[in-house]
Amino acid sequence: MSVVCFIDDSPFEHDLVAHEIAPACGDLGFVQAYTFEEAKEVLDGRVPDLFLLDLWGKDEEVREPYRFGKEELEAKIARFPALDRAYEGLETFEGDVINEYLKRLFSIVDSWRSLFEEVCARVGQNRKYGLSNLAQARRHYPGVPAVFYTRKSLISDAVALFKAGAEGLFIKPTGADDQETRRLTREYAPQLARELREIMKA
Repeated sequence: MSVVCFIDDSPFEHDLVAHEIAPACGDLGFVQAYTFEEAKEVLDGRVPDLFLLDLWGKDEEVREPYRFGKEELEAKIARFPALDRAYEGLETFEGDVINEYLKRLFSIVDSWRSLFEEVCARVGQNRKYGLSNLAQARRHYPGVPAVFYTRKSLISDAVALFKAGAEGLFIKPTGADDQETRRLTREYAPQLARELREIMKA
């Protein structure tokens, strides 16, 4: 049986792996831990076949996490480009209309992305947790593939994790509530298992 070492700081995510993912993975055995040090203890000298790592976690260097108030976020959002901007003058635009349209829409999306990054930074949540675990996996278990399994990540996170040498990135299914997330995770589990096996073979 291949051993997958799952490291995540969320009890909910551990429950999803234990009860929705692991039962559908057959020949994959999951070792679960909240920190890399705990993972080493649980592995107890064994070498896993793959690390499955959460990316975002608490940044211990943020001593005073701050959560924006609703009014503060509303003030920031009020400065975002309005949807009208995507359509203004588009019918008479000379050039690649589709590309221009998508660029305008992305400028709106990018405003939300930047706000999300700012909010996360202020509350002390970022990718340092996952990248630190990746670095330790490389140091203590050279040659063992490591992939990220994340929900909140953005394109800048993907760039950072691949620069750090991760073998893959998988997106955690997300529903409207925990119950739907659980159902979507259970449905996704066989596909995740197949792709993890492919990485281990490679």
